[in-house]
Amino acid sequence: MNALARVAYREAGRATICEILYGPNVLKHAVIDAEAGEGEVVTFSGMPLPIDCRPPAGRRRGEQVGVVPEKLIDSHGVFAYAGIASERIALRRGRFVPIDLEAELSWPRWMGAARRGREELARIAKLLGLERPAEQFYVEYCEEAERLLEPVWNTTEELAEALLDKRELMGHHVDRLVHGDEVLERPVAPA
Repeated sequence: MNALARVAYREAGRATICEILYGPNVLKHAVIDAEAGEGEVVTFSGMPLPIDCRPPAGRRRGEQVGVVPEKLIDSHGVFAYAGIASERIALRRGRFVPIDLEAELSWPRWMGAARRGREELARIAKLLGLERPAEQFYVEYCEEAERLLEPVWNTTEELAEALLDKRELMGHHVDRLVHGDEVLERPVAPA
């Protein structure tokens, strides 16, 4: 159960960061697989646009807004490493069976766990013409994700508990939990 709880906290952290950075109607679903001991957070777009890179209200579609590739890649880096950040916060808060906290929180211990995030970040960076080598571990992305998760930790814990209970959460459920009931479900595409 401890291993599955760690997976649930990882994916709950990624879902929460997705909501913080990209807003509602971006997350498709978050899922954990008890048998495989892994999970994933899937967005509708392979490269969602962060809120701070979108045109302000009142600007017309197609109008130039000055999206900065570095901002795009940094937000995706924080999103990619958010699972590690969430798991580290849960460890510090004693959410798992007692362990050697000092050894668990040392950065070298997370190199293997960061493989998926490093690969995802390198893929997106390549699309943007930037360099983020898949072998490099970006501590600063983890630290930024931790900073963003701390003030909304209760929401992350609720998501982790819901994932442990249901194994899958649809994006509109996560949207409502994070942003409130007034968030509409993903709009239907025009026919």
